[in-house]
Amino acid sequence: MQRRLLLVVGVIANTITLFVLSFWLISLPWLAGDEKLMIWTTSLVKFLNREVPSSERFALINTSYDLMLIDRYDEFGFPVGNQAITDRSRMALLLDIVSKAQHKPDMMFFDILFEAPTPEDSALRASLLQLPRHMLSYHLDTDEQPILPVMPGVNIGLSDYVIGNNFEGAYKYQLVYNDSLHLSPLRIYEILYDTKARQIGPFVQVGEHTTLNNFIIDYKVLQKDIDDLEAGFNPVNLGELLLLPDEDIQEYLKGKIVVIGDFRENDMHETLFEITAGPLILVNVLLSLEAMDTYVNFWFFLLLGVVFAYVSYMSLTDKDIIEEAIQRRFGNVRLAKYLAGFASYLAILTSLSVLTFFIFNIHINVFFLSCYLYGVDKTNGLIRNWIS
Repeated sequence: MQRRLLLVVGVIANTITLFVLSFWLISLPWLAGDEKLMIWTTSLVKFLNREVPSSERFALINTSYDLMLIDRYDEFGFPVGNQAITDRSRMALLLDIVSKAQHKPDMMFFDILFEAPTPEDSALRASLLQLPRHMLSYHLDTDEQPILPVMPGVNIGLSDYVIGNNFEGAYKYQLVYNDSLHLSPLRIYEILYDTKARQIGPFVQVGEHTTLNNFIIDYKVLQKDIDDLEAGFNPVNLGELLLLPDEDIQEYLKGKIVVIGDFRENDMHETLFEITAGPLILVNVLLSLEAMDTYVNFWFFLLLGVVFAYVSYMSLTDKDIIEEAIQRRFGNVRLAKYLAGFASYLAILTSLSVLTFFIFNIHINVFFLSCYLYGVDKTNGLIRNWIS
């Protein structure tokens, strides 16, 4: 009776530990190698049936080739040369045209740095404040302090893609940073749907839905899609757009989510599938929020709880059907004898991750959890042998 009670307590404690480890691993800004392989292979299945979302809601404006030179200053305020920034006179002209329109865009989002002041900033700010739905990007410096735009009073959102990641590549995305800084797609969603989001531990409550704060982006629009004329997501160059009559520009942007940024040259990031423009990454995160791709509910926790309890029971007893089958098949191989237990945990957790991906669009890190369970299994075996 006492041994059974200890087993029950051990299973409960180990299950809780697995929950804590799982959500801690999910919250990390980088992916382990096993995660990349699993995400890539399972996403292939989705890609076979992928439908590019409607482009009618979006207007993408490319600023890669619309640059201007301004003075560059050193840390003491002395001029040291020039630096190239997005041409703000052209952006001011565009905003002036849009602000006079009878039917304005649904949202205008500038994924552009506004760190250095220019003479055009006052006109830009005045036009922005006439748009009820607008947003500018800002970033964090090396000390993780906000570098705010030079135009006060406008709506802003944090647009860093991989906060805290020492590795190249935007694989995961974080909605809220340091419990208070809402990233741009989340801020856009809040404004568009007149709702508020709040962080609850590793989760974010967005309206009536709960999602992970850190999640792997499900790319609905790929970089190759913006080069496909039939997809309709082709960015128009800012300079070319301004050649049109004002009425045509106003009609083109009317009622749309306008995303302005560098889609072609300098703001490119490695993702799991391809090199992708930064503004397009943010568009995909917004689409994921609208679709509530990564949702967390009772059934998600129940599925994890049942599987975690079972593998915890396996690690605390000598009952492991998969391990026994591996040993029977490869019993003469010494390495198989030692790694059979690890392989059984890996197989079960891999199946769990595939299920959570296709049901909830959430991947579970299987390699490190399998290592942990294998360690518990071997430690428990040593203790049993020592007692007996």
